[in-house]
Amino acid sequence: MRNFTYFKILLLVSFAFLTSCSENTTKFTKNTFSGQWPFSVNEVEVFCRPYKEVYCKTEDGTIYALNGSAKSASRDDSKVKEIENIWLDNPQIPGTKIPYSDFISEGLKLCENK
Repeated sequence: MRNFTYFKILLLVSFAFLTSCSENTTKFTKNTFSGQWPFSVNEVEVFCRPYKEVYCKTEDGTIYALNGSAKSASRDDSKVKEIENIWLDNPQIPGTKIPYSDFISEGLKLCENK
C-alpha cells in the first residue's frame, strides 16, 4: 500500500511539473502558421521537459506528447494524451498524416535554451 501511495505522489508531482509550462514555450496558431496546419485544434503551445521531451498544450489545457521521448516518458500518465487524437490526415496524400516535425524542432530548440 505504501508503494502505491508513493507512486500516486510521483504521478501528481510529474503532472504538476508538466502543467507548469509558463516559461520556455512557443505558441503556434493555425492562422499564423506558415505551413500546412497538422492539428484539429486552432492553437498549441509547445514546451520541452527534461530528456528532450517535447509536448504541446491546447487551449483547453490538454497536453499531448509530440516526440518519442515524451511518448515514452508519459506512457503511464493518463493526463498526457496521444497526439493521434488531434493529428489531421493529409488530404494531398491519402493514408498519411500532415507532418508536425516543425513543432518538434521548435520544442527541441526550447530544450537548448534552458
